[in-house]
Amino acid sequence: MEVVGIHHGHDAGAALVRDGRIVAAANEERFSRKKLHRGFPERSLKFVLGRAEDPDAIAVAGLYRRKRDLDRLRALSEELEAPLYLVEHHAAHAASAYYTSGFNRCLTITVDAAGDGLSATVWACERGRMHRVATESYYDSLGDFYANVTELLGLEPMKDEGKVMCLAAYAEPDRRTLEWIESEVITVEEGRIRNLLGAISGEAVRRLKRSPLAELDRERLAATAQRALERLLLRYFSHHVEEYGERRVAYAGGVAANVVANMRLREGLDLDLFVHPNMGDGGLAVGAALWAWAQEELARGRTPRPRRLEHVYLGPEYGRRAVERALERHGLLDRAERVGRDPEPLVDRLLEGRTVAVFHGRMEYGPRALGARSILADPRDRAIVDRLNRALGRERYQPFAPTILEERARDYLRRPCRSPFMTLAFRATERLRREAPAVVHVDGTTRPQTLGDELPFYREILEEFEGRTGVGGVLNTSFNLHGEPIVRSPEDAVRALLKGAADALWIEGYLVDRG
Repeated sequence: MEVVGIHHGHDAGAALVRDGRIVAAANEERFSRKKLHRGFPERSLKFVLGRAEDPDAIAVAGLYRRKRDLDRLRALSEELEAPLYLVEHHAAHAASAYYTSGFNRCLTITVDAAGDGLSATVWACERGRMHRVATESYYDSLGDFYANVTELLGLEPMKDEGKVMCLAAYAEPDRRTLEWIESEVITVEEGRIRNLLGAISGEAVRRLKRSPLAELDRERLAATAQRALERLLLRYFSHHVEEYGERRVAYAGGVAANVVANMRLREGLDLDLFVHPNMGDGGLAVGAALWAWAQEELARGRTPRPRRLEHVYLGPEYGRRAVERALERHGLLDRAERVGRDPEPLVDRLLEGRTVAVFHGRMEYGPRALGARSILADPRDRAIVDRLNRALGRERYQPFAPTILEERARDYLRRPCRSPFMTLAFRATERLRREAPAVVHVDGTTRPQTLGDELPFYREILEEFEGRTGVGGVLNTSFNLHGEPIVRSPEDAVRALLKGAADALWIEGYLVDRG
């Protein structure tokens, strides 16, 4: 069975699911070049339909929409002769996590700002069936609380929450203000979240500006809000984990992007935690398609089996001709060296202290670059952090993450586990701090991608780097300039190179230096 998934709205996108497996998925921002694109996913939908055979259904995330949007979806349904499913926002989040977790039985939890009137849900899942057992209204939103703090810090809510988490590492939380938040702002008691401000959105921010939180300096404010979020999530998860006696948890929703909170949940509750790699609204198209597929399977008397998502290389790919055209258009083809899949010249540049962008195969689905659209650097050089942040237009307090060989996880991570999608933070071992200081944050944490055999050439690069340095990993950050989406096409890649995103570019066998 083939289902086309669509999310139009904040971080729009499209997906194709065939027999419960994700065949293609991409977000509209990669095509429009508008970060977190809001609107109908015109080009990403065209991409996934290009990989479809004969869609059996169309699944759309979200129950509420304008009439003209609904008319458009109905017209698409008629054109494809496929019935239209409208999937509730948090059901789509939950399905994205459960059906890609590989867990037969687990709890699935979603936490975000709001969607279809809710901000959090809990589901008891077993043998392909999902039963919702708890909900929290949009009024009682942990995600909104953190978004309000983001705005209080002068950052952009629903976009810059990750910066708050990074900034929080530079200070200790203020104990009295933390207690005030947990008694006067937002509480979790007996598994229920309650907003005590009595207001949401702009009014909540205005009240916070007159609160003890606003009296703190930026670093301490961020640290206090981050610790409050962690403690509130721990209480919420703990209640439901204990009630259902289940330590396996699948997790999605925008709040699940907070990798430090995810670390605290995993450590504090001893969870086997799976976080969907596109946990925010960007993952709703996949979730809607998986939900519709599961409902169809159940209606036909079959069990929709959850499968562990092994990789997210699900976007567009480009051949040699497209690469050569992009290089020639910018006068780089004559300078480009045809090195094929030899990692040595790429690693040579890393060892010279240069940064190398890599463009290879199908684009990653989700917010993380995982070796297909990445910028690489030598993780041993702490000075590279400031240089990269300046080159990419990032804040000075934002850290960089590593890709490490999966078999080196025990050497570099405390309480290690597979983390192929950069959805978890870990406490770094002394060895990682010593050998690769550029990928350890000031609080001693790191957010790795553990790499197995899912992207062979990327693995060859890491093995070559380890063979020459003894370090089984590289610094890996997304291939884009700050404020822009990750590159999609060869044209995007070449433009980013020429704007200074990296010192060199390896693109489908061609290696070119910026000069």
